Amino acid sequence: MTQTHPLIEIRPLKPALKANGVQTVTALIRLHPAAAPQRSGGRLPLNLSLVLDRSGSMSGQPLEMAKQAIVAALRQLRPHDRVSVVSFDDTVQIEVPSTLAHDPEALIAQVQGIHSGGSTALHNGWLEGATQVAAHLSQGGLNRVILLSDGQANCGLVDPSEIARHVRGLTERGVSTTTMGFGSHYDENLLLGMATAGDGNFEHIEDARTLPTFFESELQGLTRTSGRTVSVGLEPNPQLQGEVTEVLNDLVRNSLGRYQLGNLVEGQPLNVVARVQVTVPINAASPLGVTRVRLAWTGLDGVRHSIRAQLDLPVLDAAAYDALPDDAEVAEAVSLLTMAQRKQQAIQAMDRGDRASALDFLTEVVGMAQSMPSPSPEAAASLVESTELQRLYAQGEDRLARKRALSQSYARSQSKPRKE
Repeated sequence: MTQTHPLIEIRPLKPALKANGVQTVTALIRLHPAAAPQRSGGRLPLNLSLVLDRSGSMSGQPLEMAKQAIVAALRQLRPHDRVSVVSFDDTVQIEVPSTLAHDPEALIAQVQGIHSGGSTALHNGWLEGATQVAAHLSQGGLNRVILLSDGQANCGLVDPSEIARHVRGLTERGVSTTTMGFGSHYDENLLLGMATAGDGNFEHIEDARTLPTFFESELQGLTRTSGRTVSVGLEPNPQLQGEVTEVLNDLVRNSLGRYQLGNLVEGQPLNVVARVQVTVPINAASPLGVTRVRLAWTGLDGVRHSIRAQLDLPVLDAAAYDALPDDAEVAEAVSLLTMAQRKQQAIQAMDRGDRASALDFLTEVVGMAQSMPSPSPEAAASLVESTELQRLYAQGEDRLARKRALSQSYARSQSKPRKE
């Protein structure tokens, strides 16, 4: 049966509380998105702008593969979808003004004529794409800019915080932003900041040949989206003097103190691991409510929704509590997010020029991955990528290693699916 509403699953590391005392409860909060809404005749419409960096550094294979990715995206659109194509170097060119995708082949002919040019007016290119989307805002569909660049903003507005502020402003109007950084020379902090402010995705792409795969994944995610501007709030039991001591994910907090997450996408659960400290009184009733979790999201109809779930746990004496095994799935989630934290610490060491500490953090990540008992396929894949990351940095590929570390840490914290 089709799941019409998101669900909140809360799994504690230990399925009980210890009687009498202060203790920390570690819990995996798994958010299960609802099925994407449909309309008569199929999925809801898309309103997209594909924004392509055509600066000089993109000449040759990178630009040709990017154009192929856009062509593949155009061929996946349906007649009720709306699309524009914008390219930029030091100037901005509207290759395809926002139009319904009635004739993809005519749009493709326009894309094939894009040629590489000069510098990188990244903000101006993004802004034109956002303007194209905003001019035809769809209240019942998805409105998104998809930006691809291999360089750094060096024309027009270049300040990352100001660019992010502009992106956030369009997000509040309903226009989201995904960024795709190609190669080893783009500004990953800028593109990640834009995606975070834009309620979209950030992708690190090393090989131009994989661009069509990333574009296809982005479009599939959009067509399965059921909620945006998602937040999760933790509400510990005040009667137990409850307080949140840590959220292992690296998440931005909104003005209400709630944690912002990526879109709700059908088939892609979102995982958050939190630690809540509580004080269990003497002779406490059993079970006890430890914390409530509040999930809020904006539906594609523009209406704000929220649901809550509560974690209740039995109270056991010390011997019975200590005999309980840890939940293996929760323990693995804790390890994977701790590894992501170590990658962030490695990035910080790289940025201050402390190569020894950076390598120590990356070595620790590999050790943690190796020590996980009976790892899932996801954890096994994490070991492979972490080992390669350590090797890359040890061999002096600092710039590429930093991008990989940031991309991997971001994907883990946001529960993004791995790209093959």
